Amino acid sequence: MTASMSFRNALILAAAMFCALLGPSTAAAQADASVTGVFNYNLAGQLGNGSFKCTGQPTCTGTYTDIYHADGCSNALIVTAPFTATGLNVAQSGPIQGTASLVNWFYSYTIGADGTCAIIPTSFDVLSEPFDGSWNGKTGTITIGGLLQVSFTADLAPVFPMTVTSNIDPVQASASAQIQYRPQDVGKQGSVFVFALAPASQVKNVSAAKRAFLGIMAKGAPKDAPVQCVLAQVNSSGQLSAVSADSMSAFLSGVLQAGNVSVAILNAVPTPNVAGATFFVGYGANSADMINSGVNRSAVTVAGSVNCEPQGPQTGWWWNPAEDGRGFSIELQGHHLFYAAFLYDVSGRSTWVVSSGPASLEGSYFVNDLYSASGGQTLGGSYPGFPGTKKEGTLTLAFNDASHGTMVWPGGLVPIQRQPFVPDGLTLAPSANQPESGWWWNAQENGRGFFLEWQGASLDMAGYMYDDAGNPVWYITVDRMQGAGSTYSNTWWTYGGGQTLTGAWKPNHQTSNNVAPVTVQFTGPDTALMTLPNGRTTNLTRQRF
Repeated sequence: MTASMSFRNALILAAAMFCALLGPSTAAAQADASVTGVFNYNLAGQLGNGSFKCTGQPTCTGTYTDIYHADGCSNALIVTAPFTATGLNVAQSGPIQGTASLVNWFYSYTIGADGTCAIIPTSFDVLSEPFDGSWNGKTGTITIGGLLQVSFTADLAPVFPMTVTSNIDPVQASASAQIQYRPQDVGKQGSVFVFALAPASQVKNVSAAKRAFLGIMAKGAPKDAPVQCVLAQVNSSGQLSAVSADSMSAFLSGVLQAGNVSVAILNAVPTPNVAGATFFVGYGANSADMINSGVNRSAVTVAGSVNCEPQGPQTGWWWNPAEDGRGFSIELQGHHLFYAAFLYDVSGRSTWVVSSGPASLEGSYFVNDLYSASGGQTLGGSYPGFPGTKKEGTLTLAFNDASHGTMVWPGGLVPIQRQPFVPDGLTLAPSANQPESGWWWNAQENGRGFFLEWQGASLDMAGYMYDDAGNPVWYITVDRMQGAGSTYSNTWWTYGGGQTLTGAWKPNHQTSNNVAPVTVQFTGPDTALMTLPNGRTTNLTRQRF
């Protein structure tokens, strides 16, 4: 290529590492780790970015996509190709190291008179380099050649085993997968589906298929001209055609059998026709069941100038800034999402609703029933048994990225985003030995839970439980941690009079800043002892739902 090749050499290694923990591709049996990551780089003004997906450990295989803005080129140079990383072990925390191999990382290109650049197809070469880094069980970092640091996340329980092989160049795109059905699904009647989440500007028949729109926005489009992502399938002409969740054509149907199943994803399709689309493989009783149950996995992304790359939400507090006083506790663990909303009933009393279940499209799309609860445990009372529940409607969540999304529920459509509860809270570095953010509970007292998020040295904690009459009620407390970050001590607060589930916004007000004292002594990243009113204590652990 050019003088930038030495930097790309280091970058490719980073990509490999990310992939070595990401999604699908050409590896076989040990499909027990699914890793995702992204990277950016700037070499003397020449910018690039990429994403990775791979599956398996200690050998992880998948695909990477690199988008490179070379000096003198009016367009980006885009490569999607296989990679393999060996020596990867995310089953336990600690150092990680091995060797990564990325196909087609090196190449040469030509610059036309108009500044348009084109990759020379016969110039591709493989990069193979060592990597090292660390993994803490949830997130990891990798240092490549002293030039690039990347971070990644890994899911040790993919929805179903899948390996993907792809060959994508600027002209043609081909990809296939080997999948295995989950043991509980073998012997059932079902269908396999291949589909895409693609920029609406790339898809035919969009105007006639409104149900193809999920509320997810594409990345890379101008802010004043946003592009939505829509469901699509490749038609016989090699073009993307809009479909809805319940109108997809099946790749195959019949009794689901044990063993490997070969699935064709792209068969020498013109790359420009599918640029920007992420392709999925899934199965179920029908396509709607496959989408709503989350039994699908992303297989490969064909990079373009505008891309649909689904991303699940960050764990933490979410809100609509225009509707202050009402908020949402959201956590995604693997492919399951747990959501609660704190709000108010028509009398102005605080109340809450909850939903949980499988998330789809890499955690970016969630549809499930929304419930209220009653008759459960009070703040300081003994455990009376599991509360009663009542369905309040349907909840749909669609996330544009990790910190922005759209919620549709009985109250209508609500844009939501991550909430900073201290200045610059979403960008503050975590404190040393900080416990995990998310849902906490006492498993022996099911039906009551606590949602905790740290931003810097401050903790925002809510308790979702019941009053003496059995009505759902929530308490909240916010303050800085004490005792080297291991102790929290404050009082519970209550609020009332704010926005209802279906009503227009109105301001809430604090009804008490001292309902009762609360102290939490954290004994580890996922264990704690909470002291409740009258000195009663309860053991809390992270809720692994």
